[in-house]
Amino acid sequence: MNLTSNSVRADIEGLISELIGCGVCDDSNFPVVRTHREQVVEVSFNGAEYISGSFGERQYIDVYQLLLNERSFSMKLVDGALLQMMYIIERDKLRQHRLAFYPSPSLLPFQDDPESYMDDELFVEIVKRKIIPFPLRFDFDSRQNVYKDVIHPMSHLTLGDVKECRIPISAPLTPRWFIEFILRNFYQTKKYDFVIRLPQHNIKLSSTITNNERKLIHMVVPYSINIEK
Repeated sequence: MNLTSNSVRADIEGLISELIGCGVCDDSNFPVVRTHREQVVEVSFNGAEYISGSFGERQYIDVYQLLLNERSFSMKLVDGALLQMMYIIERDKLRQHRLAFYPSPSLLPFQDDPESYMDDELFVEIVKRKIIPFPLRFDFDSRQNVYKDVIHPMSHLTLGDVKECRIPISAPLTPRWFIEFILRNFYQTKKYDFVIRLPQHNIKLSSTITNNERKLIHMVVPYSINIEK
């Protein structure tokens, strides 16, 4: 399927519906499409104006609470984690994306009233694991004034709020690949396989990694369209 604002919106809508259906997502904002100017379209969510690219001097718990209070997320998962998915498309070509994962720093609802969750087998299966809250973000930016070979790869992964952490990625991520990455690495258990129920891959995006970036430790997006650089 070609990349359009409608195809991205449909991908996100299908993923939200599936995660609600299997009990992993307990709150969501379905995608909205905004036209900024001629042939520049943003697919994001209500509350996207509160997106935080950097914590600055703020503590993680304060950033998380702001996003939660302003409902600045595509999905809130059963353990309180927030997922943000935003794409900017220009003339049917991907210009930018921001795909962020903010784990809950406290799990306060569970701690305040644990008895109400003890009969919820899925919730207990997920939250009983001791996981240190650690945000991560997949960014893509093809603008000439932003991209810089090796130093600022077009597609990269940032861990935590380390400003210069930009792990090269072979291609931008579709919504489907982002959700699979989060579920597979943070929510799969021996009993619950959430990935197998996800909708099929409908969008393929071109490789953007350079030869210099391939010489570094990097991540690979399967099934992307290979274009030598």
